[in-house]
This record gives sequence, structure tokens and C-alpha cells, in this order.
Amino acid sequence: MIKAAVVGASGYIGGELVRLLSMHPEVEISAVTSRRYNGKRIHKVHPNLRGLNLRFTNNYNFDADVIFLAVPHGTSMKIIDEYMGSAKIIDLSADFRVSLNLYEEYYGEHLKPELIDEFVYGLPEIHREEIKKAELIANPGCNATAVILALYPFKREVNEAIVDLKVSSSAGGRRENVASIHPERSNVVRVYKASHHRHEAEVKQETKINAQFTVHSVDLVRGLLATIYFKMETTEKELYKKYFPYLKEPFVRIVKEKGGLQRLPDPKYVIGSNFVDIGFVYDDENQRVILLSALDNLIKGGAGQAVQNMNIAFGLDETLGLNYLPVYPI
Repeated sequence: MIKAAVVGASGYIGGELVRLLSMHPEVEISAVTSRRYNGKRIHKVHPNLRGLNLRFTNNYNFDADVIFLAVPHGTSMKIIDEYMGSAKIIDLSADFRVSLNLYEEYYGEHLKPELIDEFVYGLPEIHREEIKKAELIANPGCNATAVILALYPFKREVNEAIVDLKVSSSAGGRRENVASIHPERSNVVRVYKASHHRHEAEVKQETKINAQFTVHSVDLVRGLLATIYFKMETTEKELYKKYFPYLKEPFVRIVKEKGGLQRLPDPKYVIGSNFVDIGFVYDDENQRVILLSALDNLIKGGAGQAVQNMNIAFGLDETLGLNYLPVYPI
């Protein structure tokens, strides 16, 4: 059995990690940490986890084969020395995802620049072979995952793309914030980052495409939809061919239908799953490619992808503990 510890388990991503790991046939959870909730049963913070015999601990001297750092951005680099060399580390913050130059441009000063190059970028569809040998894995951001997987097949042909993102409230984490309370958050389509969103850095690094994000908060609890535009002379048949390599990927679904409820990707139909749905339209009149990518920000955009990375790093079937369909209706 793989002993797994979740550091920072009180947030939404941390709760989803505990839920997924508790159902994984090859995992034993050895610790779930929280300074704020030390000693409390886990269901006091995550009511859906009632029945799990787990308590939060503030003791960080635990036995683990893999440590998930589900802590806020900027925290992992402060605590990473406590865990280096003791276990495989999967960091779900932004601290080690991008090169130093990109980090400084989008985030500011880095406290552990010497460690950045030691981390493998944990997007299995692109870096599976590196993840197999990795001791340190940087889990991608949710927006970045959706956009990179849609754009990656065009990395040699496209230099610039416009990205419209509709993002749910859980993507902002479990922070106490007036903007996130129900009267303010309900019924909104609020632009909260019109340009220079931090996840652009990951897209630039992985695809070399200058993907310019405009991000909107919308009235969803979880899930996101990326709509991506760029100019290119092609056909829908050729676009479909671009995605042929993804037909072998266990968690990528190509959605392009002429009828039915779901003709193109919609986050409603991926919730609770590790799938990313990708679709496309070609605007022949304007020679414009429109790509759509939908995922659950807490699963494929967070905890599920982290478990997928763990599976690969430990030589397991990467679908283990994740091979289930989305919840519907929601």
C-alpha cells in the first residue's frame, strides 16, 4: 500500500484529495493536516466525508510515501524543505509549475528558485514519461490544464490565441471573501481578470503560444469552460485529425455532435470526474478556429490530476481510483 499524506487538507482541493485517496485500492491515508482544525474530525470541515475515521493533525512528522501539498500559492516554497527527500511530493500550488522567468513575470519573487527545475510539470498527456521517473511533481492549474490540452496539437502552427474562460466559485478556493458570499456570487458573470491571468504562464511554457486570457466568474459551484479563438485556414476534418492522439488518452473525450443535449463541451457533463472534454468548430467564412474545453476544476483541474500523477509515478494503472463517470444531473 502507498502511504499518502495531504498537507493542507481543509480546502476544497484537499477535501477532494482525501475523498479520492480514501477510495483508492492501493492507498492508505497516513495524515491529513490543518493548523486551523487540528484535532477535529474531517467531516467537521468536509461534511461529505462523514464516516471516514480521520482527524486533522498539526503534527507534520508523519510517515508517507507520497505527500500532496494542497496549500495556498506561495506556501509550498516556504515549507518544501521539511519534506524534501522523505517522499515523492506532488505540489498543487503554483510555486513550481513554471520557469523562474515566467514565475517572476506573473507571480513575483520566488523563495526557492534552485528547486524549480527539479519539478516535472504534471500534465500526463504531455509529460507521462517524465512523471514516471519523478520525485517532485508540480500539478498544473485548472485553467491551464483546459487550455493547454486544447491548444497543444496546434503548438507548431499558432503563435497567438484569445481565450475566454468561464470559471466556477470553487476555483477561488475556500477563502473568506465578501465577493464569494451567496448574495454577491449568485447570478454573476463577473470579469475578475481581464488580462495577464497567472495561468497564461503555463500555457506559454507548454505550447509556446501567447494565449491571452479573459476570465469570468460565473454562477457555478464547480467546473470551467475555455473558449479559444485563433485564425487559421483549415477544415473541420483537419481539426478532428489534430486530436487523433487524444483518442488513446483515458481522460480526454472529444465532443463534437450534430444533435442531442451535448453537441460541444459543457462543464455540466464532466462534474465529479477526471475527464476533460474538448470540441471544436471552424468558422469558414472568417477562417477562425474555435476550440472548447471543459473540466471539473477540483478533479482534472486539481485533485484527480494529482492522483493520476501519483499513479503514474508509482507504476500503477493511471486510471486506478479515477475510472468513474461524471455525476448527472447536477
